[in-house]
This record gives sequence, structure tokens and C-alpha cells, in this order.
Amino acid sequence: MVDICCDEDGCPILAISSLAVHTKDLLANPKCSLLVTKDPTDRTELVITLHGDAVFVPDNEREASRASYLRKHPGAFWVDFGDFQFVRIEPKCVRYVSGVATAMLGSGEFTWEEYKKAKVDPISQFSIPVASHMNRDHAEDTKLIVQHSLSIKVDHAQIIDLDRLGFNVKAGYQGKTLKFRIPFPRPAEDRRDVKNLIVEMLEAAKQVSID
Repeated sequence: MVDICCDEDGCPILAISSLAVHTKDLLANPKCSLLVTKDPTDRTELVITLHGDAVFVPDNEREASRASYLRKHPGAFWVDFGDFQFVRIEPKCVRYVSGVATAMLGSGEFTWEEYKKAKVDPISQFSIPVASHMNRDHAEDTKLIVQHSLSIKVDHAQIIDLDRLGFNVKAGYQGKTLKFRIPFPRPAEDRRDVKNLIVEMLEAAKQVSID
């Protein structure tokens, strides 16, 4: 289990001790894989595996890696211990599986060239506050939107996270709690646009429920 940050190309950066067994293994053979998931205990979560080579960050790049790492993990005081060094994993292949026991199961892979061309989703930084607000203050509205989008009646619905293309929810259906993907009518441009899209979707859901 390791904490990571990413450089400008999306390469994961690790801070590891020279005393650790995995550091000695990487020195002997740089080929490795990194399994990334939000919640290791939830098998329905998206799982990403990066396959590549571990490259030890040279001294002239250490300060940049240190700054990136501390922005992501501000309490990581141990990075300045003498036995710690930074390692960059340079992916050759990125594979993903959207989890088991989920209504949005899918899998695939990207090449390193495709991965480098990807851009950070501009809405992801607002995911937690928007989801928290909706779940706390507008749970019934989320339920209506989900029912309208899926054309099924659900017992409850909670937003897990969201991005510019839509949001993921946990919804109660026929005694089970399943995950679903709810797409936006169009890509969101910014945080205010997310609100506009949700209002549009809610109005459409209410109109159908009235009819």
C-alpha cells in the first residue's frame, strides 16, 4: 500500500525507503504494476492497473517531485528522511475494470501514448462538494433524476462522484444496492454548468412524473 501523486504527464510518483524490500526489488528489476482503486474493500469500484517501469528520480528532478508529492500529501514529513527517495512509474499499458456486481461493468486498456494525451477532467475537483451537497440536501431530486434516466423505479439514490460527462450513483433496486452511470445531456463546462444541467434533468424528470 503506497501513497502516490502524479507528474505533469500523469506518471505516478512514489516516495519509498531504501530499507524497504520493494525498493530492493525495483532496483533489481524495474518492471512493476500499480493497482489503483478508491476503496480496496469495495469490489464494485473502478480498478486501474498501470504496467510499466520504475525509474528512480535523479537529484536534479528531486525538488520538483518533492513539491508535487507534498501538494498531494502535505503531512508526509518523512520524505526528507535520508533513506527516502522518489520513484516515477512510467506506464507502458494502463488497464481498467469497472468492478464486479455493478450495472456499469466494463473493461479495457490504454497505451502509454493514449494515456499521455488524456487531460484532467475539469469537473473532478468539484466532485466531493457537489455530491455531498446533493446527498445532504437534494436526495429526493437525485432519486427522481435517476428514475427518469434509467426508466426504473428506485428506492433511493446517492451520488458517489461526478465528472464533466455525468455522475455515478448507488441506488436501491428490488432489494439490492447497485451502481449506475447517469450521463449529462451534454458535457459540463464548469461548476455552475453542473448545477444548470442537474436543474435541467430534474425539470425533465418532474415533467414526466406529472404526465
